[in-house]
Amino acid sequence: MVFIRKQLVVWMIVLLASVFLFAVLTANVQEQGGSAFDRNAQAFAATWKSEGMTALFRLISHLGSTAAIACITLVSALLAGWRFGWLRGASIVAGVAAAYGLNTWLKISFDRARPDAAWGIEADGASFPSGSAMLAMAMFGLIALTVLQASRIGRGAKAATAVVSVVLIALVGLSRIYFHVHYLSDILAGYAAGIGVISLAMLAVHAAHNK
Repeated sequence: MVFIRKQLVVWMIVLLASVFLFAVLTANVQEQGGSAFDRNAQAFAATWKSEGMTALFRLISHLGSTAAIACITLVSALLAGWRFGWLRGASIVAGVAAAYGLNTWLKISFDRARPDAAWGIEADGASFPSGSAMLAMAMFGLIALTVLQASRIGRGAKAATAVVSVVLIALVGLSRIYFHVHYLSDILAGYAAGIGVISLAMLAVHAAHNK
């Protein structure tokens, strides 16, 4: 019982921290052309340009698309439900669906225009927060946590899952900056909101387990 309470406290702290970070990132949302922080990130990303990097990030951008997220979510949820119980599978689907709905509402609310220098891939809708970053964080984060919290999975598999998830989440965000379809603050806000969704999903799972 004490361990469960500690986990609940941890997830509540993570939730509050993610909300605070998101709030901080909203400070310069309406600044034309992004903040100095955003412009410096764009200038730095421009130095990465090469045929190889463009091909890699185009591939990654497809991974962060709504269709890819939906397919990965459903397959992962089915596998998680089969191996670890329906609650785990349902938490992945519910978490990603909540992230999608929340992101849609936030984009409408902030209505930030995308960077003028966008190139290489098509992107529509408002810029803040990044939907690809938020959905990638929510989806890969929930998948990783499902594996990490499973007693029947070995340490090696858990470590590999954590590393792959972190790398994929980072690459999805970097791909959006590389093609200048998002500001860095959009990406970080997407990550923060995604972590918030994960926290709520974990709190819901703990509540369901302890009914």
